[in-house]
Amino acid sequence: MSKISKMLGVLIIILFLVGITVSAEWISPKDGVRVVLTDEDGKMLRGFSRDYEIQVQIDVATPSGIKTLGHYRIKRSGLWKFDMTRSVVRVDNIRRFLPSISEERRYGIRVSVWVIDRENGQLYRGIGSDFISAEDLSGTTKRVSVGLLEKEPLPKPAHEGWYNYEWRPADDSWEASRYVKVPILIIDNRNGKGELQGSVSLEASYKTEFSATLAYGTDLEKKFRSGDPVKVLSSSVDIYGKKWVPVEGNYYFGDIIDVPKGRMGYIYIWAKPYYRHEKEYICAWGMGAYGCSETGRERIDVGIYDVKASKGVHGYIIDGGASIGSPGFDWTFFKFTKEGMLYPLEENKGITLKYLLKGTSGDCGVKFGIGIPVGAIAVAFGAPAPVAGLTASLQYEKAGSISIDGTIKEDGPTITINATKSSQKYKFKTGRFSSCSAEIPMGFYIKSG
Repeated sequence: MSKISKMLGVLIIILFLVGITVSAEWISPKDGVRVVLTDEDGKMLRGFSRDYEIQVQIDVATPSGIKTLGHYRIKRSGLWKFDMTRSVVRVDNIRRFLPSISEERRYGIRVSVWVIDRENGQLYRGIGSDFISAEDLSGTTKRVSVGLLEKEPLPKPAHEGWYNYEWRPADDSWEASRYVKVPILIIDNRNGKGELQGSVSLEASYKTEFSATLAYGTDLEKKFRSGDPVKVLSSSVDIYGKKWVPVEGNYYFGDIIDVPKGRMGYIYIWAKPYYRHEKEYICAWGMGAYGCSETGRERIDVGIYDVKASKGVHGYIIDGGASIGSPGFDWTFFKFTKEGMLYPLEENKGITLKYLLKGTSGDCGVKFGIGIPVGAIAVAFGAPAPVAGLTASLQYEKAGSISIDGTIKEDGPTITINATKSSQKYKFKTGRFSSCSAEIPMGFYIKSG
């Protein structure tokens, strides 16, 4: 056979493989979307070895909580070193969870990924995310960039046959079934010399995102039962800030509070926070092996899955208000705060929140926004004490911009105020398997004295 004939034969085989991989996943889903998995460079997620598969779990935030849409398997397709894998999953019937959504308010999808590389004996865990709007539920294709967070030697299953990984919520997971007060600015004026005034404003120039925080670890249920909460959290988990966004929209909000000396006060919004404690399971099936067992890996997801708001002319107006007194957290939350930025506030002078935020937002090239103390709220509803150190984020969609502004003003003698930050390090991705760590604003807790 001539060299040209051999090349033509290889080309025909490649074209045939490409053809057969265009399967039912590319047919328009019913009330759903197609999810195309890519790497962080925007290329199709593939090329790990000559023997691998990708397993996928897709969850969606809805007004009634976080729902799992399904589990999917993508087998490597190709011949020899030609990897023609189409990393596409078809997700049907999402509309039943989101009967009424619009472009002004979108809900997030969270894509958890396991790459099982049998040839090299490696297991990768990753995550990606995107948004769902009403217009998307007619067969839209979503390209989801997957960040690979962890790599470890591939565990050997207890039984031969097929198996899959999945995340399941533990019994202590909690979702607010009704809207609760979620503080976005706390002013502690118990050591003040005069009245402190605080204000917060949100403008809908850009979409406002309520980003979630994820913490990964092993055997967290046991570790969280004892010991100092701050030390337990710092030694038990890797905390990743802003890994997905459960809800975003064009939101407006504004309020002002005057906090007398010797008192506390806070500005809040009405929202539904959640604490999702998840355990990783490996489920075997086929070859006489059935059933699921825990792998020991666990993760914690904290965030806000819905915001109470009314439709305005140009966007949504968030319901909220101001209150004198403590926000109702126990002592654990305040143990997680540390000195962030000291600022001398002169009599009858003010300073913007944007300025204070720049001094407490870390140095990873990623703006965290204002920390929302979702973990502290969850602890008040029964979550273990170390969870109080986890905050979600409120920020604008545009990179590097800060969504919230406002003012802190002193009506009395000159004092020093402290814009606190977390005592924990949050990781932010900087490369495929690299990250940097930064302390982030802790609930925007302003303390006088």
